[in-house]
Amino acid sequence: MGPYRVLIVDDEKSVSNLMVSIFFKYGHSCETAKDGIEALEKIKKNSFDSAVIDIVMPLMDGITLTRELVNLYPNLPVMIMTGYADEHSAESAIAAGAQEFIKKPFSIKEFILRFDKMMRDHWGEEALLALSLRDEVTGLYNRRRFFILAEQYIKLSVRTKKRLSLLFIDMDNLKWINDHYGHNEGDQALINLANILKKTFRESDIIARIGGDEFVVLSESTDEKGEIVMTRLYENIRDYNAKVSQDYYLSISVGAAQFDPEHPISKDELLSKADALMYVQKRKKRKQESRLGVRNGEEDFST
Repeated sequence: MGPYRVLIVDDEKSVSNLMVSIFFKYGHSCETAKDGIEALEKIKKNSFDSAVIDIVMPLMDGITLTRELVNLYPNLPVMIMTGYADEHSAESAIAAGAQEFIKKPFSIKEFILRFDKMMRDHWGEEALLALSLRDEVTGLYNRRRFFILAEQYIKLSVRTKKRLSLLFIDMDNLKWINDHYGHNEGDQALINLANILKKTFRESDIIARIGGDEFVVLSESTDEKGEIVMTRLYENIRDYNAKVSQDYYLSISVGAAQFDPEHPISKDELLSKADALMYVQKRKKRKQESRLGVRNGEEDFST
């Protein structure tokens, strides 16, 4: 991994300069700050892969700064340095959220070994976290990740007064596909629908698979935009079905619920509303299928 962009926070210029030269030698780039206040200002304006922080500084000490960084940027690995031999320093640093601790004076070799270990551990945890938040079949976000992000989106919506739209999408006839063609084909159908969703919606929209045949999409909402996106979704499904040669069509049932920041509801209530509306559409389609006797998956996607 690397090279890394590192924020060095130390009020002693000679130490900061030494850190910069060490990191430069190993291919990393740095910015420096002389105290915690300046560090917070710099990190708001720039992206960093890690921070190396001295404990004793004016205005805001390293322990306080570490707590602030952990609260604001929980995925930022922090290494704390100190020239004091206080046995509680390391304990205080780790308790504040630092991943690594080193006492001055230290050798360059020891410093780099500790820094590299911290970054390897961090990226290992990041990779495991990413795996735990992705659906293993489609690669979309899973239910757990959806609820984490939905909570954040709802809070932002309340602050910015921008409405949200939640689409609850159920893939029709997945059990039929599994029964007639096997679960591998069922998984492929899920992957194909996931790819259609990724093609239809923006990267900033939350797209997740939250159940066996259930998908959700959460995005900013306007009535006009919602209509355009739904039209594009059905067109993309039609295009897919027209191009593939298989004995079934991809088909979906959709329920759309709006989040109004002037009258906020919880993410669970929003999901329940969209789910209920999806089932209304699914029941209508089943009645139409039964009345017309259409072959599996040949529903009219325009409804």
